[in-house]
Amino acid sequence: MHKHTADLKTLALELGLSQSTVSRALRAHPGIPETTRRRVVAAAEAAGYRPNARARSLAIGRAEAIGLVFPLERLQLPETNFVDVLAGISTAVTRRNYSLLLSPFEDDEAAVLRKLASSKAVDGVIITRPLVDDPRIALLNQLRLPFVVHGRSEVKEPYSFVDTDNDTSFERLTSLLLDYGHRRIVAVNGLEKFRYAAARAASFLRAFAARGLTPLPDAIEFVSMTEATGYETAMRRLDDPERPTAFICGSVFQARGVYRAIRERGLKIGADVSVVCHDDGVRGCSAAEFVPPLTATATSIRSAGEQLALILIDLIEQKASEPVREILPFELILRDSVALAQPQP
Repeated sequence: MHKHTADLKTLALELGLSQSTVSRALRAHPGIPETTRRRVVAAAEAAGYRPNARARSLAIGRAEAIGLVFPLERLQLPETNFVDVLAGISTAVTRRNYSLLLSPFEDDEAAVLRKLASSKAVDGVIITRPLVDDPRIALLNQLRLPFVVHGRSEVKEPYSFVDTDNDTSFERLTSLLLDYGHRRIVAVNGLEKFRYAAARAASFLRAFAARGLTPLPDAIEFVSMTEATGYETAMRRLDDPERPTAFICGSVFQARGVYRAIRERGLKIGADVSVVCHDDGVRGCSAAEFVPPLTATATSIRSAGEQLALILIDLIEQKASEPVREILPFELILRDSVALAQPQP
């Protein structure tokens, strides 16, 4: 073979292999034996072969790329777990020799999904922050574009997802506080339209009902996941005639705001008021580094990102024929932010 004429077809003929086998070997596909991979790589280097992305795409019938569709505001927020999700996805696509196309939107996400499906620029997509009743799932099934959802929805459509165990995380945290004698508990939750927040709210109420107890009126606050909302909510609720003795927070960002409010009220965390939260393991804001260290249910949002990409690529490469549903477990870590409920004057 001459270096200036080497192409995938010529390389495959020379090696006595199919073009798809050569392409997979050059991408270190796990289904290709190591001896074959080495032989193909050596021959490609000797021939000066450089894969043409478009030609390879036509040969194997795939773009070898996935899309991540997300609201532009997630990049603009100072407090977000988006970067951690993205880091996990990026790790997985690199491992599988795929490319990642970021597709932000401001208003019409459905239009972005339709465009990606018709353009053939990606083989599948990841969508995030599912609603309780999410119309995107039916749309993507209709478009026949492989997809995975970060989270769950209540729709009856078949779909693949990776989710944290939101159905029990708040129940565990609430039960812990009830075990410590707390009854006046406020849950600083996410926005009610998102399925994860609705699931957490239901599990909070379930923990009270299991013991025949009644929570405070308006015990669940549906707000965005920021330090500012945690602070504002706690300041307001600490002025209640029946002051809460404990707060459950949906994120470490909210918990940071709640901590600040408690201190400004001249109260002591872990003595006068207990605080617990769910910790996604976001960089730069660890529950273990709070003062006092924060009791939390902990999971890895980065691991969720990796699983999202790996599941999607398996669906694209038809290694998974049925929807894949993965619920990531959490660990409850007891630290110094919880104490027995103190009698109120």
